[in-house]
Amino acid sequence: MLDVFGDFSANDPAAALAEAAKGCPYQWQPETQALYALRAGDVRQVLTSKDFWSERAPDRRAAALSEDDRQRRTKLKEFLALWPVFSDGEHHRRVRRVAIRPLRQVVTPALLGSWERLAGRRLAEAGEDAFDWVDHIARPLARETIAALTGSADADRLIDLGGLVMNELATSRIEMARIDAALEAIDELRDWLRTALTDPPSAFVAGLAELWDDEKFGPDSATALLTQIITGAHDPVVTALCVAGERVTGDMLTELSPRTVREEVFRIATPFRFASRYARRPVTVGSHRLNTGDRIVLCLGTANLDPDFHPAPLEFRRRTTSPRSLSFGAGEHYCPGAPLAHAIVGVLLDSLADLGVHFSVENAEREPELAMLRYRRLVGRLVRHGSSRAVPRPSS
Repeated sequence: MLDVFGDFSANDPAAALAEAAKGCPYQWQPETQALYALRAGDVRQVLTSKDFWSERAPDRRAAALSEDDRQRRTKLKEFLALWPVFSDGEHHRRVRRVAIRPLRQVVTPALLGSWERLAGRRLAEAGEDAFDWVDHIARPLARETIAALTGSADADRLIDLGGLVMNELATSRIEMARIDAALEAIDELRDWLRTALTDPPSAFVAGLAELWDDEKFGPDSATALLTQIITGAHDPVVTALCVAGERVTGDMLTELSPRTVREEVFRIATPFRFASRYARRPVTVGSHRLNTGDRIVLCLGTANLDPDFHPAPLEFRRRTTSPRSLSFGAGEHYCPGAPLAHAIVGVLLDSLADLGVHFSVENAEREPELAMLRYRRLVGRLVRHGSSRAVPRPSS
């Protein structure tokens, strides 16, 4: 049985996810009042089914809260319902259209060059000493992405604010401290966007005016899209870059194609492990009968490690017969930022290959929640392919 609320800060959760993928296909979780689907075929089927949607039904757990707590939680849920990932219908289509254009256009030769120079310089500077891959490599590269999207010298502050919202999403439990921190961050993001729209610093920010000025959508929808883009272009990118550092070896870089290694990084990383869907009508899933509004949690993390679809799922290997992983979802909600994430991880892998090095991990610390894979620290050293010796720092 998958321990949804377990602490995975010290142990790599991939093994637990892979074990769950071999077990029973469904798991009922009383605390979240949801049915969890664990196998790849079922997860993909629900993701693309017209019998389910992302629009959230009332949470039965809210009945146990005080009136004040319930109102604050409802306020946050109403804001999250404006995110493309959590919405459906015309609202989803309109907001998604606003998002897709800048996400496609941001991966320019200038940004690729910026990533390449930053990755090359940071790797070359590391030398033979131990260092934290999260702070030295992953976060700086992801920050370049946020700065390019927002065109803003405020990228660090925007990332911090988005992180407070992401921190609330990372837990399946109701925690009012996280909810309050997220609500305060949303207010500050809205204020930032209001000011930024007077002289937009980037094409993406300018595009948000389309929503801000539309009375059917307005400032909350524009702020919701800003928040989703910031969180989606930062946290999962950092995670994927950390998985590349933790798991990619010199043999992989020399024996497998760059595309294969990149796809395997995202399959095993699965930064967002769960995706909730709600029954639009009475429907049967396996042997389970769901009524209208019932919640099913799709375990993308176990689906990507399902041995029936990905044999030897914890290994990096060329996969010619397996379907694409579900790290970016499927169907109408497939992540529009996938090309951007692929590009930045590809740049890092190319930089490692060009230098003939990989990262040897000595200590890894992750955030405890299973819902998202987030790293606290990833300490180790660069070593040359075929050697256990650290790479000496270049002379100045």
